[in-house]
Amino acid sequence: MSDKYFPIRTGVACQLKWTWNTLRLQEGTSSSCHRVQPVHLTADTFNNFHNNDTWLSHRKMMLDGKFPQQGCQYCEKIELSGGVSDRLTHLKIPNLAPKELDVDPNAIEVTPRILEVYLDNVCNLGCIYCDESNSSWIQTENQKFGYIKSVPYDFKNLRHDEYDQLVEKFFTYLDKNYQELRRLIVLGGEPFYQRNFDRLINFIKENPNSNIELNIVTNLTPTRQKLEKFVNEMKQLVAKRHIARLDITVSLDCWGVEQEYVRYGLDLQLIKENFKYLADQKWITLNVNSTLTSLTIKTMPKLIEYLNQFRNNGRKIYHSIGHVDNKTWLHCDIFGGGFFDNDFNQTIDAMPAITDWDINQKDLLIGLWKSLKDSIINNEKLKQLELYLNEIDQRRNTNWKLIFPWLDDYLKEYHVV
Repeated sequence: MSDKYFPIRTGVACQLKWTWNTLRLQEGTSSSCHRVQPVHLTADTFNNFHNNDTWLSHRKMMLDGKFPQQGCQYCEKIELSGGVSDRLTHLKIPNLAPKELDVDPNAIEVTPRILEVYLDNVCNLGCIYCDESNSSWIQTENQKFGYIKSVPYDFKNLRHDEYDQLVEKFFTYLDKNYQELRRLIVLGGEPFYQRNFDRLINFIKENPNSNIELNIVTNLTPTRQKLEKFVNEMKQLVAKRHIARLDITVSLDCWGVEQEYVRYGLDLQLIKENFKYLADQKWITLNVNSTLTSLTIKTMPKLIEYLNQFRNNGRKIYHSIGHVDNKTWLHCDIFGGGFFDNDFNQTIDAMPAITDWDINQKDLLIGLWKSLKDSIINNEKLKQLELYLNEIDQRRNTNWKLIFPWLDDYLKEYHVV
């Protein structure tokens, strides 16, 4: 059977807007991709999470050549700078278009093919670009110390009043629509520590779908016993064609003490051991997701060099890099265009260019780099970054100045501190 590509090529139509949905059950929200501002759900409106008025209006706008301004401007900015955006990249991915487009190529009320679900916020790490809606570790810190004062805090973990009902609605939806899905992505928090994760895995075991790719996004810190048990169970499902394939996506941004600071609570030695175990399972599709911030760009080349050790031995690894979204004080652009040019060059040089995926990811990073070229130094955000890191240190008895001496020197030079 030949590949079928997203058929809508008018306007600025985005396959993600038609085929993808991100559900955050803890918060009770739906998004049409991970960069887009969410729509709030209730138990009564849950069943329409992919075809509510907001997503329908966004699809109409895109057909008319307009980017919706609720997060889609991320891709718009990259495309205007001449770069390759997520939107353009996903247009090249086949066999994900909703079934309704086979009948009406301009249909806007459609069934998703990709479902990304955040089951809960339970997590054992406190990443500095995260918040309590995605990390119970940070939630516990906030309960102990109060909210960080140096930055606006719009990410409070307000568990949805109908959370338990939304969970039930989610599983009811799967009962009816699971066979239509081509990709199911499970995130957290950390899924391996969440009670509804086991329930979801049991559902998958009991409902074979030979077309679905299961992707588990993890910080890779579960015990080896827990990890091996899961891997062995999934290996049986793949062998029986109860799922098409298993992806494990490891969240890693950079390397060394910088990574242990940014992803607080992470033990890099444990990561190395678990990653090698997964790399040895050649049947698993292995991915790495990296969040680009001003604190990760400088040692991101070291992470890529680590991954290249496995690639050089024939192990295929899919690496994706995306700029941090909401935490603007962590953005690279606040240092002004050109400041990180050497780091971008080193990162891009270290990235392989063997497969189409590799080349696309290089193009995406180059596009992001281009979009930062005209940025100017933002002293207000730089001061915010310094205050933010000071408050983080007070909570965790850490010292960012020892980890990032270049940043300390820069802030002193520009009289920001």
